[in-house]
Amino acid sequence: MSLASGLSCPSFWSYELMKQWMSHDDETSRQAAIKVLLCGGTAGVITWASIFPLDVIKTRVQVQPLIKTQAAGLPREEAPLLRDPAQPAKSEAFKRLGAIEIARDAYRSDGLGVFFRGLGVCSARAFLVNAVQVRFSSPNLGAEIDCDSGQYTSG
Repeated sequence: MSLASGLSCPSFWSYELMKQWMSHDDETSRQAAIKVLLCGGTAGVITWASIFPLDVIKTRVQVQPLIKTQAAGLPREEAPLLRDPAQPAKSEAFKRLGAIEIARDAYRSDGLGVFFRGLGVCSARAFLVNAVQVRFSSPNLGAEIDCDSGQYTSG
């Protein structure tokens, strides 16, 4: 199982579960369309909420050189992107931290909330994007709106 398919599991699971909970026998095509949008949007939010702490840690691992350069007193604009191998390493006193060390340091300095800062905005975006993506990713999924008449047709 690849990493991408592993991260997709919460999305598919939550989508299918919500779709089953919201289904009923006398569902109109409009209700079916709304159900698809709500289930897709909610699945996106659940997926992002489940991986958001890992994304925070990944981002902190990636920005380590920038933080270390600023701590050494160099302005960001003057900081070299790559070290010149011919020059002795002045800032080699800084050791790159691993993901677990980054997570530990973040938790110690900012508490558990550091791993979820920004999740609200990300969730709003995820809901909108995934609702539309799920609806239009398959032509047979949900209901379609006829733009001329405004009528809903079952898909």
